[in-house]
Amino acid sequence: MNWLVSLTIVCLAVQCGTVVQYPEDDVYRSLAFVFDTTGSMENDYLQLKSHAESIMTCVLTRNNTDIKHFVFVPFNDPDVGPVTETFDPKVVMYKLNQVLIGGGNDCPEMGITAVIEALKVVKPNSYVYVFTDAPPKDSHLVYDALELIQRKQSQVVVLRTEHGCVSTDTSYENIASLGSGNVFDVNKGDISKVLEFVKTSMDTNRVNLMSVNIPQKQLIPFPKKLSIDESIKSLQVSVSGLNSNIDVVNPIGRKMDEANGLITDLNLKNVKIVKILEPMPGEWTLYITSESSHEIRACGISTKNFDFGFAIAKPKNMSQTSHRPLKGAKNYILVDCPDVKKFVSCKIQDLSSDGRTEALSMLVFGKNLLLCGPFIPNDNPFYVQVIGMNNYSNYFKRITKTSIIPNEPDVPYITTTKKAIGVVGGELRINCHVESLVPVKVTWESLNYPQQSWNFSQSSEIELVVRNITFQHAGIYTCGAQNIAGYSKSTTNVTIISKPTIAEGNDNVTVVLPEGGDYSMTCTGHGVPSPKMIWFMNGSPISYYNDHILVINDILRLIIYDASLSDSNVYTCRASNEAGAIEKNYNIVVKVDTAVSIANESLIIDEQDDVLMNCPLTNMNNKWYKDGVNINDLVYKRADEQHFRQKDRGLKIYELDELDSGVYTCMSSNETYSFHLQVAFAPYFVKYQPETMMIGRNETVVFDCKAKGFPKPKLLWRKLESSLPITQWTLKDTEYLENKQILKIHSVDWIHNGTYTCIVKNKLGIEKRRFELYVF
Repeated sequence: MNWLVSLTIVCLAVQCGTVVQYPEDDVYRSLAFVFDTTGSMENDYLQLKSHAESIMTCVLTRNNTDIKHFVFVPFNDPDVGPVTETFDPKVVMYKLNQVLIGGGNDCPEMGITAVIEALKVVKPNSYVYVFTDAPPKDSHLVYDALELIQRKQSQVVVLRTEHGCVSTDTSYENIASLGSGNVFDVNKGDISKVLEFVKTSMDTNRVNLMSVNIPQKQLIPFPKKLSIDESIKSLQVSVSGLNSNIDVVNPIGRKMDEANGLITDLNLKNVKIVKILEPMPGEWTLYITSESSHEIRACGISTKNFDFGFAIAKPKNMSQTSHRPLKGAKNYILVDCPDVKKFVSCKIQDLSSDGRTEALSMLVFGKNLLLCGPFIPNDNPFYVQVIGMNNYSNYFKRITKTSIIPNEPDVPYITTTKKAIGVVGGELRINCHVESLVPVKVTWESLNYPQQSWNFSQSSEIELVVRNITFQHAGIYTCGAQNIAGYSKSTTNVTIISKPTIAEGNDNVTVVLPEGGDYSMTCTGHGVPSPKMIWFMNGSPISYYNDHILVINDILRLIIYDASLSDSNVYTCRASNEAGAIEKNYNIVVKVDTAVSIANESLIIDEQDDVLMNCPLTNMNNKWYKDGVNINDLVYKRADEQHFRQKDRGLKIYELDELDSGVYTCMSSNETYSFHLQVAFAPYFVKYQPETMMIGRNETVVFDCKAKGFPKPKLLWRKLESSLPITQWTLKDTEYLENKQILKIHSVDWIHNGTYTCIVKNKLGIEKRRFELYVF
C-alpha cells in the first residue's frame, strides 16, 4: 500500500482525486421541528401540526430551496425523542400524526435537551422550530446548545403559546438571542400570523446586518446606522420587546411607510417586524423604541457574505481555524470575503453593549483574505463585524450569523467524509479536518497498516492519498486526534470498485452480411459493481425485440435475424458502472447478392402477362434465339394458339410462365442485341413432407421447406411456443441449410416439442407449412 499524506489548504473532499461522494456529503440544509407532547399542549397540538405541515409545503414548493433534510424531535418529561431524520417529508408528517399527547405533570419540560438532539443531526445553516407552552427544566444544558448553534450556524425559533407557568427562566431567549433567532410568546389568535411570517423568513440567502441587545427600555429613539449595498434584495428589521416601534429612514432622508414600501410582517405585543423590498444602496437609519429591554435584529437577502475562523497562531488558511476563540488567550480572526474590493474595518461587537464595537488591527493577504487581531476575548458573547468597499464603491457591511462565546480547550472536533469510493488502479483521497484551539496530534490508520501521525499547533486538515488502488484497500479508515482536553476520532468507510471491461475485447469490428443472413454479437461485461449492459444502434438504445433485431440473455447478446439493407448500421455495446463506461462497436454492412447480366436489357414481367421485345438492330436477319436456341426450334403452345410470335423486328410471348425466363437475342449480319427476361411468379413448395413427426430423444430431425418463386422468396421459421424467431442462438442444436430452406435439429430433446411453421413469401404471394414435432 502506497501511503502519501499531504497537508492541503483549501482542498474539499469532492475536489480531491477520484473520491465519489455519497448524498450525505451534498450541500443542503435541514428543517427541524421540536414538539412539546405533554398534556398541556393538547389544545394547541392540532393547530400547530397543521401549521408545521403548511411550513413544510411552503418549503417544498420553492423552486430554489436547498432544504432537503427533515428532522422531528418530540419531547415530554422526562423522555425526549426518538429523533426522526429523513429525506422524505412525508415521514415527518407521519410522525407528527402519530404523536400521543399526555404526561408532563409539572410545568417545566425537557425542551433544551430536545433542541440539542435536533442540532446534533441538522446540517449547517439550518432552521430549528420549537413548539412548546412551558419553560425548560434542563436549563443547565443551555451552554451545550449554544456550542452547537455556533458550530452549525443554525437559527432556533421558539413559538411559545400561553401557559399557566410562572417562570423567570430565559434559556429560550438566550438561545434565540445568541443564534439570531426569535422567541414568540403568542396567544391562539396570533399563532397563524407568526407561522405565516416563519414561512416567508426561511430564505437560504439570509445575511446578518445588525444584532444589538438593549438591556433597558428606550422611550426616546436613538438613531442606529445601517449600511446597505446593492446586493441586498430585501431588508428586514425586528425588535423583540414590549410595545416596540420601528421607524426606518432611507439614505435620502425619507421616512418609510406603507405608501412607499414599508411592509409590516408581524405586529404583536412583544415582537414587531417590518420589511422593505429592493432597498436603495446607502446608509439607512433606524429609530427604535420599546417599553422594556429589547433585541434589535436587521437582516437582508443577499448572496454576498463572508466566512471566518479563530486561531491562536497566525493561520494561513481557513482549515487552520476553529469556530470559537480560545478563552483567556490571544486570538486571531481569519476572514474570507470574496465580494470585498477593499477592507475598511474588522471589529468585535459585544452582544450586550448596545452595539459598541472594538476595532482590531488588519492584515490583508491572499485573495480576499483578511487577518484581524490579535485580541483577548472577554467572557461575553460577541459578533464579528466586517466592513469593506465592494466593486461598486458602496460600503459592504456584514456580521456573523450567530454570536460567539470564547471556549476553554475542548477535545478535537473531527470531520471526515463518512463514505468514499476508490477505483482500482486509480487514486483515493480522504480528507480529515481537525478543529482544535490548542496543539494537537493527528493519526490516520487502517486495519493491517501502520499508524501514521503528525503534530500541529492548531486546527489543520490532513489528506490521505492512496495510489495504485486494489480491492485490498477497502475497509474502515480512522482519523484520530489528541489534545490536552482529550481524544476523538472519525471514520470513513472505503469501498473499492473497478472500471468495466468487455470480455470479447473492445476493438471495433466490421462485418459484411448477406441479405437474409443471421448474425450474433455477444457483449459480456465485467466490473465491480457489475456493469449495466446496453445495446445502441446509431447512438439510440435498442428495444428488446423487433422484426430484425433481438436482444436476449440479459442484453448480453444481440441478434440480427433475416438481415435487410436497412439493418446496415453501427451497433454499440456499452458496459457502465459508477467507475466509468466502455464501448465496443460493430459496423454491420448488409449486401444484396446480385447476378451480373450480360444482356443489353433486363425485363421482369409477371406470370400470365404478355411481353413484346423490339429489336433495335437495323438489317436484322429476322432470327430470334432463346438461350442460344432458335425460336423456330422451340414448340410452345397454349391450346391451339401459338406461344411465340415474330412480327417485324419484334418478338411477342403470350401468357408467360416460369419456363419463359431466359436470355433472348436478335441478330444482324455483324451484331447482336439481347434481353434478359425474368418471369415473376408466386412461391410454391417443391417437396412434400409429413406434417406430423415423432422423433426419439437425441435423434436428428429435418424440416424441408424448399420452394421456388421469383423474385426469390424470403423464408422465415417460427416455433409456436416461442415469441422469438428460430436461430442457432434462440433454439439450441438447430442448423439452417440451403439458404434456410431446410431446418435441421441435432440431438432432439424435450424443449424441441411443438409446432413449427415455415413461411415463404414474395411480392406475388405467400405460402405456409406447419410441422408438429413430438419427442419421445
